[in-house]
Amino acid sequence: MFDLLSILLAVVVVLAAPKIWARYVFFKHNRDRQDLPDSGGELACEQLRQLHLPQVHLEPTQHRSHYDSDSKAVCLSPNCMNNHSLTALVKAAYEVGHAWQDHRKAAAGRFRAGLLHLAEQGEQIGSGALLLSPLVALLEPSIGATLLFCAVVSMLTGALVHLIIIPLEWQASFEYALPLLVRSQQIKQQDRPAVKQLLAACALSPFAYALANLLDGRHWLKVLGFRLPQLD
Repeated sequence: MFDLLSILLAVVVVLAAPKIWARYVFFKHNRDRQDLPDSGGELACEQLRQLHLPQVHLEPTQHRSHYDSDSKAVCLSPNCMNNHSLTALVKAAYEVGHAWQDHRKAAAGRFRAGLLHLAEQGEQIGSGALLLSPLVALLEPSIGATLLFCAVVSMLTGALVHLIIIPLEWQASFEYALPLLVRSQQIKQQDRPAVKQLLAACALSPFAYALANLLDGRHWLKVLGFRLPQLD
């Protein structure tokens, strides 16, 4: 029993630790600073103008900040849009970096968007199969077990997809967003290590959040279509 509990604890730590680290990094640098003249939204607008991307627009979202390649929108959360913090600036530049990446490497952008859509579909199929498997098992145990196995595999697609696209996320951070931040002249020399840490957290957080979502019952309720209150 002790060995089983140890294994379960190790699995929980492995799945949750990357998300905890990413959240810590974002929280650590989320303080508004008077020496940063632009908010995340203002910086994103200026960067899109400088990059000559008129087809890309900025819009607010109540969800996590992201770049929507279908609607060509840099979507920023209220915290990222309005705050004058290193976290807000880096997150905004990271999403603009995705827009620039999509503009310069359209095939890579379509590949990333297609994989993310696959992950979303896999989660929906997996969560539905997980819900049905106990009922099917009552009628036919072997089919129920197969359905449960398919559910687990489908639910793992989110983490697998984000693992595959880590190189694209890393490129958006360090080949696109970092030069934009340096060019903006808002980042002081002493802030460079913090900016690089934040960019690494941006690149790795989709994978980290996908891993942690495997443990998150609220996430699966959302996938199944239940409306849940926002806690953060």
